[in-house]
Amino acid sequence: MTKNAEVWFSSQDGQRFKLSRQADLVFSEADGGRETIIRVDPSVTYQSILGIGCSFDEATVYNLRRMPEGDRVLKSLVDPVEGIGWNLMRICFGSSDFTAREYYSYDDVPEGGTDLELAHFSIQKDVEYGIVETIQKALSYNPDLKIFASPWSPPGWMKSSGVMGGGRLLSGYYEVAARYYRMAIQAYAAQGIPIYAMTLQNEPLMVHRAYPTCKMTWQEQRDFLKAVKKEFLAHDVRTQIWIFDHNFKDAMRYPARILEDAEAYAAADGVAFHAYEGRVEQMGQLHEVFPQKDLFFTEYSTWTTQGIDAILGYFRNWARSYNAWVACLDDKRQPNAGPHGASPTFVTVSSSDPAQYWRIAEYYLLGQISVFVRSGAHRIESDYGSRRTVTNAAFLNPDGTIVLVAVNQTGEAQPFRVVTPDGQFDAVLPDKSVATYRWPAG
Repeated sequence: MTKNAEVWFSSQDGQRFKLSRQADLVFSEADGGRETIIRVDPSVTYQSILGIGCSFDEATVYNLRRMPEGDRVLKSLVDPVEGIGWNLMRICFGSSDFTAREYYSYDDVPEGGTDLELAHFSIQKDVEYGIVETIQKALSYNPDLKIFASPWSPPGWMKSSGVMGGGRLLSGYYEVAARYYRMAIQAYAAQGIPIYAMTLQNEPLMVHRAYPTCKMTWQEQRDFLKAVKKEFLAHDVRTQIWIFDHNFKDAMRYPARILEDAEAYAAADGVAFHAYEGRVEQMGQLHEVFPQKDLFFTEYSTWTTQGIDAILGYFRNWARSYNAWVACLDDKRQPNAGPHGASPTFVTVSSSDPAQYWRIAEYYLLGQISVFVRSGAHRIESDYGSRRTVTNAAFLNPDGTIVLVAVNQTGEAQPFRVVTPDGQFDAVLPDKSVATYRWPAG
């Protein structure tokens, strides 16, 4: 029986192709004989893929709720059939810098006060601001969606600064903070939202008074990790704990040091990374030292075909996931209460007329991965190729289909040949485009 590869294109300009189905390509017997050859071998497997997505930060939720078609837009993000199938989303335990509200935690008390018993704990603001409802709707559109959480700061009264901006979590409050996060997970569970994982602290090496941050050395995070794990075990909380949640450049100076401690190694389910500083190979280096510890890519938005090549590079360096940051802002890149400039978001809504919105090219470009690479897929062996022609990564889905995502960053169409143990096919990838090729294994 003749084997075909299904094909979809998206272009960097967002005009020529938008997850556009192309004519199938027919396999033939492998003979090499082409200048650019990508060899794919599904018998050589690497890490499993947990998911791909972005964030339900309060700014995104605020804009979705402003839009008359907000539910339709939400569905287009997470629905695996009618949308681009995001299946892993990040939420904030309390405020991040991307919010339309005053900064808050789940246990705010008057200045100078404390609440050691957490008697005032509540996620009611997440309910009032529509975050909980938005996640519930997303789960109805995609029941396989997983949620992980990150705190930008614990309550200010637990910190050396006394406020959510700056400072560090005081060691005398480790057990109280562990209870606080355990209660947050349980409160979300009571709303029908299981928290798959949490990172202990967003960007623990960042300290800034103007928005929620919390400095945490690797020694402090090591000790806090143990307190959180103890609290989770005592209350049968199965949520995974991911350490670090910061940049590639500190992979061997921060998470590696934590994982050298046997108790901490056992307590940590994974290591989370951002890409604002450093090289992706530094994440891969951590895998070489601790090959049994899962790696997750939890924050960084990237654009154009160069960005998709970068994302495929994260997977090639052992990441089990990819999450961009902030899914929907307005055309003035608001709301943003923090000091950092915002970047374009997958969906942009008019600041003057919320009925008007548009999707940028990256919605479709990332969809070239998220629509086709399903949770439980494994990355498989493939030649990387060259940025002068075509680069790629390949995956084997749980249903037995092989997915090859290929990127052409050049200004010219690039012909290439895909060679597998079962045959080959020839393809031409238009300039500045991303293509997905899918075919049955075996």
